[in-house]
Amino acid sequence: MRTVDLFDNYLAGNLEGSDLLAFEQRLENDSTFKKAFQEHRLLLDLLTEHNDKNSLKNKLNQIHSVHFGKEAKIISINNSEKLTKRLGKTFAVAASAAVVAVVVTIALLSTGGYLLKKQKSEITDLKREVDGLKYYQDAIVQKLKTKGTKTNVVDANLEGTGFAINNDGYVLTSWHMVNGADSIFIENSNTERTQTKIIFNDPSLDIAVLKIENANVSENWQIPYTFFPKTIDVGDNVFTLGYPRRDVVYGEGSLSSQSGYYNDTAMYQISIPVNPGNSGGPLLDVYGNVIGVIRGKISTAEGTGFAIKSREIIKSFTTIDGDSATIDFASPKRNGLKNLKRSEQLKRITPYVFNVMVYKSN
Repeated sequence: MRTVDLFDNYLAGNLEGSDLLAFEQRLENDSTFKKAFQEHRLLLDLLTEHNDKNSLKNKLNQIHSVHFGKEAKIISINNSEKLTKRLGKTFAVAASAAVVAVVVTIALLSTGGYLLKKQKSEITDLKREVDGLKYYQDAIVQKLKTKGTKTNVVDANLEGTGFAINNDGYVLTSWHMVNGADSIFIENSNTERTQTKIIFNDPSLDIAVLKIENANVSENWQIPYTFFPKTIDVGDNVFTLGYPRRDVVYGEGSLSSQSGYYNDTAMYQISIPVNPGNSGGPLLDVYGNVIGVIRGKISTAEGTGFAIKSREIIKSFTTIDGDSATIDFASPKRNGLKNLKRSEQLKRITPYVFNVMVYKSN
């Protein structure tokens, strides 16, 4: 269905049930869509007003013809003017509204009209770019921390978030961030900068798994959370941890929809502000279960984010072959956070959430 047809159906009261709810939710969350709708409605109001005036004029002419004859001269009490001049600013507004409506409609429409099929272009990736720092691999390696030596470390080209998925040194993050990387490092307040390598990726879900190359880094890991494959209820409280800046940042809100952008059932919609650097961070429920991974947000809707559901990620891992098949989502077997207050949960989760630093040569 074309966007303009959708607007007309709404104004005519023809939308019902889930279609009506989806339309009104989009009006609330998508400022570009809302503006296009308001301008379309303004244009229709102006055209209706013009048609009403013409209709009245025609009726008066008919009455005049019946009672005074067709040859009788009609003298207007106003100066004769053309329609465009008489309507003046009103008609100009209508014209500009029409142009804007067409431009916005073209921008909104894809191959399927209102229900865009290519949602990737609508969701903003949340990788944090470091401007002006495009270093080659040899320069990066030379300036990294070495054993027993404290040196300044070259800033990464991109930064984001990742978190441990088991006690064996495996870290989950976003594929759009690490795709094409020359080197990938992780660190947090408990773990010094350490190098990783990509061992698995699923571009359709925008996920990647990193493996820490130094096994000593993870030898004492005891991850306190588990992955929760079941869906939770709309309105349930959820929270995130991520690196939109160098220090870990906590965010909380609620689950606002069981589906993502344009009813994508692989994602949740959440009412938590997410920013560049949050990509790849965990989404957790009140018990500290990982229920998803932060994917991105709509650039025109602040305070709204999207997360890939844990069940979809676990399902993706069933396709793993070879060496990477050792990834185990069942580790640990039990959630150690369920009966803790939030501040204590965070103290135990934070050591396993990392700032991911990506270096690219071009």
